[in-house]
Amino acid sequence: MGSPITLSGFNQIDFNTVLNAIMQQERVPVTQLETRKTALEGQKTAFGTLASKLAALESAAQALTRSTALDGSVATVSDPSRIAVASSGSAPEGSYEIVVQEVARAQVSVTGTYADRDTTIVASGGTLTIGGTTVTISGDVTLAQLAGAINSTADIGVAASVVRDATGYRLMLTGRKTGAENAFAVTNALTGGAGVTLTDVQLASDAAITINGVAATSASNSFVGIVPGLDFTVMRKDPDNPVVITITASTESVRTLVEKLVAAFNDIVKLLNEQQAAAARGDANSIARDPLVRTLRRTMASVLGAAYGSSLTHLASAGLEFTRSGELTFDGAAFDAAMQGGKDPVRSLFGGADGSGGAFGTLVATIAQYSDAGGLVPAAQNRLDAQMTAITKRITEMEDRLAVRRAALQKEFIAADQAIAQLNAQIGSLSQLGSQYRLF
Repeated sequence: MGSPITLSGFNQIDFNTVLNAIMQQERVPVTQLETRKTALEGQKTAFGTLASKLAALESAAQALTRSTALDGSVATVSDPSRIAVASSGSAPEGSYEIVVQEVARAQVSVTGTYADRDTTIVASGGTLTIGGTTVTISGDVTLAQLAGAINSTADIGVAASVVRDATGYRLMLTGRKTGAENAFAVTNALTGGAGVTLTDVQLASDAAITINGVAATSASNSFVGIVPGLDFTVMRKDPDNPVVITITASTESVRTLVEKLVAAFNDIVKLLNEQQAAAARGDANSIARDPLVRTLRRTMASVLGAAYGSSLTHLASAGLEFTRSGELTFDGAAFDAAMQGGKDPVRSLFGGADGSGGAFGTLVATIAQYSDAGGLVPAAQNRLDAQMTAITKRITEMEDRLAVRRAALQKEFIAADQAIAQLNAQIGSLSQLGSQYRLF
């Protein structure tokens, strides 16, 4: 804004107020440019929001064009207390009989008993090497202190604890991982004290099962990848009673994908409605008047409403229809009925012969024209960036000119103030001289 003028105080004109009023008026074009720049920034933000919502819709549509999209399945287990099942929804239909012959265990080793955990000295120095990691003891240690020294050793493969049984206290070492490959050996080189002797009370072992008569093992109790899309965890050994996992066809997973697409499409419709309402209010941040936005909804509706495939030609036959407001709705029962007629017609309707056609393959290609690098939305954002850069340059140039203008006016007003001050002083002198003449 510039520094205020230092005035003489000998006149009744407030040149600072006059100067500020003039500069405020002359700065109106700058304020208008700043307002315009703010509106452009708002429009760019709106285009960014549109781009993210288009990306979500594109991703949802791509998922429905995959050849395996309709191959959903669900897994059930005859005894969930013995086997827990995790199915990705893509496991092939079938029945799998599993016999749990052994569960995976970690090695457990214990010492003999001691009368007390906190006072009995069990070692006075030396080392205890566990699974290749050495624990060094310096000075007297009790059973509890030895357990603490083991647990504080970096990267050691066991957890040490002090347990009590009917005869006294014992040091217990438990492997941190199950499976035969995670067994550990102990080399005892401790000295002094009551002495430490370790005995294995549980050996490290793998889980062992048969699945439809085929043997399989795992270092953990989880079995991954034996059946594609089906993972399971055994929880209890019971070699005499098999557990049956049954995989049956299900539309649940594909229905979830369709619902995701519907939600993504309706998010875009909601955004476009909000932008249209903002434009009606005169909001300069709205992008509703941009030709890109005006045609987007019409283009997507045209793509999803067109005919594809042979026996199922429209999405409405698979439960997808438009409301009067332009949103999509999904009728799960109608979709299930379409699936009962066979997956291939639905697959052709969704993605065509190779996933690049059909309603959703065409939608993916259409969205790419808007969202890909060099597409319509990035081009609109680049255009706004260029306009904002040009406006910023103009504002800087105008601010520089206004600074020069203010400095010139300051000089003029200071000179005027000084001239008025001189005139006021001369008037005072003439008044005094007039008073002297009135004495005669």
